[in-house]
Amino acid sequence: MKVLIIGAGGGLGKALVTHYHKAGHQVQALSRQASSLPEVCWLQVEDYSAAQLQAVLPQLYQPDVVISTLGVLHNDSFMPEKRLADVNLEQLHESFRVNAITPILLLQQLLGLLPKKSACIWAQLSAKVGSISDNYLGGWYSYRASKAALNMLLKTAAVELKRTHKQLCIAAIHPGTTDTALSEPFQQRLAADKLYTPAQSAQRIAAVIEQLHAENSGGFWHWDGSPLTY
Repeated sequence: MKVLIIGAGGGLGKALVTHYHKAGHQVQALSRQASSLPEVCWLQVEDYSAAQLQAVLPQLYQPDVVISTLGVLHNDSFMPEKRLADVNLEQLHESFRVNAITPILLLQQLLGLLPKKSACIWAQLSAKVGSISDNYLGGWYSYRASKAALNMLLKTAAVELKRTHKQLCIAAIHPGTTDTALSEPFQQRLAADKLYTPAQSAQRIAAVIEQLHAENSGGFWHWDGSPLTY
């Protein structure tokens, strides 16, 4: 099986590369960071702009599985907003850019790479807090909203592409709280059994993907394989 991991330089991205490589699959990794796994075909980009993607496109093979781990919850400039008063334009813009806009433009730019007549999975990591119907706690305005927007963009693309890529499955997957830089500031209150290692999460994501087929396209999935509501 040929697997393309996008955002391979992060904690979960590296774990996914390692998981599929150890399982004997042919892996290509796309990342803004330099390779830390020399045995894997690693392609470095400055960013995920159309120009950068088109430059590396000739080096990419036609994949059976694509997994994008791109996403942001916090950075050096902001943390998730607890109150309406904390909401600001800069954070909203950056959250939507990374969590929703970049992933759908990735699909747009790499669509020509995907097979039209054979099975293929396009999996984008999302978040359970992006579920509108499951929002009972509030807070985290820009992260919740950008992940909800991501889910809608993926669902809309899935509806369209059923006409042209009949065996393609587009999926949003919630990986659970994984011990990476993204979740680090929020781990203190978690029970030990609710924080997963990158290797655990990678294995679970791969297990979800193994169960997906074209008829599941447009779905939103928990790491245990159960469907999540939008």
